[in-house]
Amino acid sequence: MGAVPLEAELDMKRERNADLPDEVLVMAAILGDIRAFDTLVLRYRPAVVRVAQSIVGEEWAEDVAQEALLTAFKALPTLEEPEKFPTWLHVITRHQALRFSWRERRWQEKRMALDQWLLNQSAALSRPMLNGTPARRAELRRAIDQLPSEYAMLITLRYYDEMPLKRIAEFMALPLTTIKWRLHRGKQLLRELITRQGGAYGERENRGDPKTG
Repeated sequence: MGAVPLEAELDMKRERNADLPDEVLVMAAILGDIRAFDTLVLRYRPAVVRVAQSIVGEEWAEDVAQEALLTAFKALPTLEEPEKFPTWLHVITRHQALRFSWRERRWQEKRMALDQWLLNQSAALSRPMLNGTPARRAELRRAIDQLPSEYAMLITLRYYDEMPLKRIAEFMALPLTTIKWRLHRGKQLLRELITRQGGAYGERENRGDPKTG
């Protein structure tokens, strides 16, 4: 029997890792298994980005999230309770976001000013691009963004990022029952908001759309 191609071997390893609990992946990553940490990143990166976004805004959330994940990787050997990795990662993310200094913001703002000047000088650069997002989906996203942050984040993590409720609870360090209640309440508030605004989702909601039903 011939040797298994490297790519196929890596795919099989990813599949095996996908079923392992967090604490096993943490220990494997500490021992040098980068693929194990990749699996953890795939599980929690959406939540990391959302937490960062809630603190520093959408524009800088990806940068902060990347810094938080890198910090977590380097600090893995200091994690005394691997089963608490989600909560630990949440704390690191919040810390990194809160450390996003005024100086860094000012640097970003100056860079944006230069970018805007370039856009003003170039008709080709300033030409708007089609994003292909359906108008109704965009309207729903705007409605979600108007909800209180604790509800908006849960709805986003559950329905947009398709994160399991148990994993959300572990990441947020909240009881699963609290997560379920907040998600239920968040969907109620979303329905009320859409109804008040007379949005295009009213008819769709009545058909049982999973994002509002």
